[in-house]
Parts: sequence; C-alpha cells; structure tokens
Amino acid sequence: MRAVVQRVLNASVTVDGKVISAIDKGLMVLVGVERNDTPADASWIIKKILAAKLWDDATTGAWRKNVADIEGEVLCVSQFTLFANFKGARPDFHESMSTIPGKAAYHAFLDEIRQTYRADRIKDGEFGAMMQVALVNDGPVTVMFDSRDRAPKSRGTSGASTPTASPEELAKAKLAARAEKKAEWERRKAAGDVPPGLRGKGESVGEGKAE
Repeated sequence: MRAVVQRVLNASVTVDGKVISAIDKGLMVLVGVERNDTPADASWIIKKILAAKLWDDATTGAWRKNVADIEGEVLCVSQFTLFANFKGARPDFHESMSTIPGKAAYHAFLDEIRQTYRADRIKDGEFGAMMQVALVNDGPVTVMFDSRDRAPKSRGTSGASTPTASPEELAKAKLAARAEKKAEWERRKAAGDVPPGLRGKGESVGEGKAE
C-alpha cells in the first residue's frame, strides 16, 4: 500500500460537478492498494499517516505536531495510479489490486483510520469515480509512505540476533549472483535483446567487469 500525504490548508473532491467531500486544515491522502496487500499493510500506513509530525510548534520548533495534535481533518482518495508501471510512454496498472477486492481493501482502510483517529474528521472521495481533487498545499509539504518499507516479519525467537553469513557463504553467494547475471545475459542475447555493439561481452558482464 502506498500513501501520498500532503499538508493542506483545505481540500475537496468533486464528482459530476458536485462537491462530495471537503476539509479545512489537515491532510490530503492519496491511497493506492497493491495487489498483494494485507490488513497489516493498511495498519502500518495508517500509523504512519496519523503519527507524521508535519506541523510546527510555536514553542518547541519545527516538525513537532501531527494531525491529531492540531485537531486537523483527513481527506482520503483512492488512487490506483500510484502503482503505475511504464514500458514506453503508456502506463499499466497490473501492480494495483483489481476493482472488487481493491474496493473492499480501501473501505477496510477507511474503517480502520476512522476507528484509530476520529470518524467525524475522516472524509472520503468516491471509489472508482472520475474525481476532480482540489487542494491548497501548505508549504508545500508532501511525503510518501510505502508499506513495503515496513520491517519484515520477525524470524525465530523475538530478540534473537540475525545470523551473519561467513566469508565462505558470502563468496558462494557472489559467485552464484555472477553466474545468474551471465545466464541472463546469454538469454537476452539469444532473444535478440542485446544491442549489436554489446554482443560478445557476456563473459565480462557475467564476471562483473562491465557493470
């Protein structure tokens, strides 16, 4: 899951010429649901959004207050295009969750953020609709959170140190990586996916000499 978070003075969503949601001071949040997201991804993103200290405090200094501290509002808008991939100029959105499960996951996100913060301060767009989003970015201040950056699931006993690979294991891993790189080069060359000027250099690439 990804969230693009903007500190705003105000923001609104219009559908079919009618304003359906609007907030004053707070956060404008674009939310993208990835095809492999779980509820844990949503929970992590929500904690990040609500904890982010994006406002100053007149006494203690810059970046001291979060949205709850200023009693701000949050306007959420579903945004599958956050997972766009480009092959050439045209984007594809295969990494985003498909419509039916994506809608369910997004609404579960909304339910959780309302329960975690204050339901009356969470506003929403309209999932799947053609929306016009207007906002006044205050700063500007814009940050992004991606749940793929969260800590991996714990391995083994809690508090146990992560085992360190031996020099021999590191050397074997390096040789395996080089062999795989060389094999990939040969596959690309066989498929005609290597520019003519680079053909014949597969061995040096495989040995890490043409990085």
